[in-house]
Amino acid sequence: MRVAELRLLNFRAYPGAQVFLRPGFNLLIGDNGAGKTSLLEALATLALARAARGGLSTELVRWGASEMGVAATTWRGEVEGRLEMRWRAQPPAGRWSRTLRAEGAPVTPAAYLGRLRVVSFWPEDLGLVKAGPEPRRRMLDVVLCQLYPQYAQALSLYRRALDQRNSSLRAIREGRADPAELSPWLEPLAQYGALVMSHRERYLKEAGPLAQRAAGRIGERTPLELRYLPGTRGASGEGWRDRLLGALRDAEEEEVARGQTVVGPQRDDFEIAYADRPARQYASQGQQRTAVLAVKAAEVSQHLAEGGQSPVVLLDDVLSELDRDHRRGLLEVLGEGMGVEQALVTATEDSGLEEAIGPSQVLLVSGGEVRGGPGS
Repeated sequence: MRVAELRLLNFRAYPGAQVFLRPGFNLLIGDNGAGKTSLLEALATLALARAARGGLSTELVRWGASEMGVAATTWRGEVEGRLEMRWRAQPPAGRWSRTLRAEGAPVTPAAYLGRLRVVSFWPEDLGLVKAGPEPRRRMLDVVLCQLYPQYAQALSLYRRALDQRNSSLRAIREGRADPAELSPWLEPLAQYGALVMSHRERYLKEAGPLAQRAAGRIGERTPLELRYLPGTRGASGEGWRDRLLGALRDAEEEEVARGQTVVGPQRDDFEIAYADRPARQYASQGQQRTAVLAVKAAEVSQHLAEGGQSPVVLLDDVLSELDRDHRRGLLEVLGEGMGVEQALVTATEDSGLEEAIGPSQVLLVSGGEVRGGPGS
């Protein structure tokens, strides 16, 4: 899979932009703050139909604008595709509406997700091992929403039920509601939460051996493992639905006191370990970086296995943060090992990456303008 053309309207600092991309490596060079990261973020946001790095999509709108859009022409093998995401302000309330289009026609999120797949490496991802659980959960959500539309739907429905239950918990704590009002939310939380958790468990089981293989190619010899840590506090049951129901019932008194749901997939995490020892406590800084690169490489492999198409890989100033061995190992894994069809790489002018990544298209980014490449 690759992107031939990317178009922006009022995205971040770009009032408008049209960028032509080639297969292989597209190297975006410019000073810090020039707008390189915004181009990668726009492509990732288009793929996910929401802000790619957390937060609200409306926070990506150029200051003062009432409309934002990202569109792309894609190629999946010999099949051309067109995708568009547009946000518009709705006066007088100031709310925003989102429209998704594929091949020029409006589509639902379920029909949209997965048409463009990306795997993103942001600088903050290099701290994934030592970070709290939230970025690891977000990483799972990003890949699983692209791979399985039913996961995205279950996650959305779970979050909706969770918000309603939390509202009831706060009302009960303040004496404005009866504890019986919690009962209607047990089944939706258990049903949709079980779907989310089963997908996460399966993904990590399948990604673990792929990450181990990638770590070995990068140069790590110690066995690497990925362990799912469900947010059910060890509750027992025949399946995730029963376990989640049991955990919710066991924690109800605590949840009323705190005014929020304390068990469920919103509390999930996963652990990265070397030879049965948590990498967070025992791995060197180099091993931690290798683990993160391996987990991301496994994400690419999962896209290849599930859809038969290589995702577009986005490397935002990551290669310049790596030493020579890690840089070479990652490029070998993505290139020769996986045959990634297209990658976008950002760097500053003095990074020396042009020689490292080999033949590539070089695009110069400055002041919200992009120069170079076909069509420029």
